[in-house]
Amino acid sequence: MLGVSPSSVKEEVTMSRQTRPVIKLDSQLNTLNDSEHDLEFRGEYSGTSMIYAGFARPGSDEGNLVWKIMKLAYDIAGNLTSVKWPINASGAVSSDFEFSWSGRAGYTYV
Repeated sequence: MLGVSPSSVKEEVTMSRQTRPVIKLDSQLNTLNDSEHDLEFRGEYSGTSMIYAGFARPGSDEGNLVWKIMKLAYDIAGNLTSVKWPINASGAVSSDFEFSWSGRAGYTYV
């Protein structure tokens, strides 16, 4: 992150705090890779197959537009065949943290 001042990095973290997980930085202000393990998880199942998976910051309300949601599709043998993402309010397919877990069944997935 050469040429980036600490104040601009702090501003980026502050601006994204409401809908994205907090960005973690090391002492040199390099972004630390993070995983879905630091996020709240929700899953909806049909039998033993997960059909919806959602992630958000811990403590997020299921009705708030702060969830990253995916829809999983399976073949007849139960093998995962695809992951589909919802279309956001702008009409674009999105894997961003901008959806409501409560509204997951009402989104169009591509």
